[in-house]
Order: sequence, then structure tokens, then C-alpha cells
Amino acid sequence: MIKDLESTVGLRLFDRTTRQTRLAPAGRDFLPSARKLVEDFARAIEGLREFQGVERGVLRIAGSPIYAGTLVPELAAQFSELHPGIRVHVVDALTEQVAAKVASGDADLGIAPERAVPAEVVQAQLFRDDVQLVCRPDHPLAAQDAVQWVEALRHPYVSLSPDYAMTMRADLAHFSESLTLEPETYVTFITTALALVKAGKGITAQPAHAEPLAAAYGLVVRPLHGPRIQRRICLLTPREREASPAAHAFLQFLARRFPQAA
Repeated sequence: MIKDLESTVGLRLFDRTTRQTRLAPAGRDFLPSARKLVEDFARAIEGLREFQGVERGVLRIAGSPIYAGTLVPELAAQFSELHPGIRVHVVDALTEQVAAKVASGDADLGIAPERAVPAEVVQAQLFRDDVQLVCRPDHPLAAQDAVQWVEALRHPYVSLSPDYAMTMRADLAHFSESLTLEPETYVTFITTALALVKAGKGITAQPAHAEPLAAAYGLVVRPLHGPRIQRRICLLTPREREASPAAHAFLQFLARRFPQAA
């Protein structure tokens, strides 16, 4: 097969001697594409097998860090109880990468905060998540049942990406131009933000679904008001690619779990 391919393209993919075989330069260039072809073929075969029935197959759910670490495993466990023959894989990704995972077929669907998505992906709201204060239990703000933003902004703030901070700034400015968010530190991962807060480097504000993660770091959460900020958490699905029976069953499950999104 390899020699036939070399003959077809007119290039040598392997350097062969009597003792060993090594990839030629053209072979090294072709290797990533070859691996992708094999993965796509395996996925296609797996997809055909899924169509034998909804109680078989594989479901890949992409999730942004907070939701891949909290909500998605919970949903996967509940779904698996209803459909034990379907293997569910959680594909964790940065928020900005979830839509790309769905578009490429690396995931059947995704759950993530609302973002701009490519034309190949459909985005629909599942629910809204309140943004809450996260701090150490010995922090002065932890003594309050609820915290006003004007108070929170007096303390060093640990933010996720600059884009995340920009969205938060816009929400605050819409309520009052006097509310100015100037993060002390920017990080990429929620776990890094929580670790810095635990180390006493400041406070942060994260969606309510981050509460179990915050608790794992020994942190507490408090409602934030003035304004109340919410994040739209969305379901991402492929626009053109037909859903497998497993994915279709999960979409029906989500419709029952989040009836307000239907």
C-alpha cells in the first residue's frame, strides 16, 4: 500500500535500507495528515456502528473549563444512567476552543459561555449563570451575606483572559461608569485564578457553577449585586452535520433538563 502511494504521488515517503526503514522528508511532512485521515476514518466507522441503535455508540461533549469540571460530568452521569450502552467522553477545552471542537467533529456538541462562533456551529442558550464573588473565608468581604461591586472593586482582582475582563468591564459600565475593573493579574485557567485567591493574591468573580471548584480550594462564594451580572451558558451543535443517535438522545435529555431553553 505504501509503495502504491509513493508511486501515485511520485515521492519517496520512506528511506529504506537492508537494516532499517525511516521516514523520508516527504513522509515526515505527510505524517500529521495521515494520522488525521486514520482518525477521521475510525470516527466514521464508529459513527456507522452508532446507527445500529441509540443504545450503542460514543458521545463526545466539549466543555469550557468551569463547566467541563462541574456541570458536564454531572450531565454525563445522569445521561449514562438512562443510556448505559453509550460511552460518554468529556472533551475539556478553553472557552474559545469549544466551538472549534464542535465544528471539526472532535466533539458532537459543546457547553460553554456565549461567544462568537463560526458559521458551521449553532449556539443556543441553555441557562444563565450568576457571577459571584470568590474569596478566602478570612477575607473581609466573606463576612457579608452579599457584596456590592463597588466594595469588591476596592480589592486586588484576579481575572481570567483580557477578553473575560473586557466583557466584565462592559457589564459594569452599563450599570455605572464609576465601576471600573482593573485586574491585578490575568491568568488563563480557572484553577490558576483560584490558587492565587487561596494564596491571598486577591479576589475573583466567577459563574455560580465554579462554586464546587472554589470549595475544593477552601474558598467561599458570595452573591454580587449592584449590578447583578449573569453569563449566558449555551449549547453548541454543528449546523450541517447530522446528529448521531447518541447525540440526538442527549439533546432530548437536555431539553428535559433545561425546559426553559426549548
